[in-house]
Amino acid sequence: MVIRQGPLPGDSEPVTSFVCTIDVDNIDEFIEKIRSAGGKNVLGKMPITGIAWLAYCKDPEGNIFGIYQDDKNAK
Repeated sequence: MVIRQGPLPGDSEPVTSFVCTIDVDNIDEFIEKIRSAGGKNVLGKMPITGIAWLAYCKDPEGNIFGIYQDDKNAK
């Protein structure tokens, strides 16, 4: 991570760069940890059917990142 060099993107602006996605053991627990640390869940937990769960979050500085939990039963 590096210090942001420009203005924060607006809430309705599209993502214009790579979104780092992190593998987690339990997506629901990590969504709560992110919220309790001041972040936000900006695109709720969704299935990638038969593969995994995926959610997108925003840290307190406005950076968007993904969290991913392997789960062959996701649907």
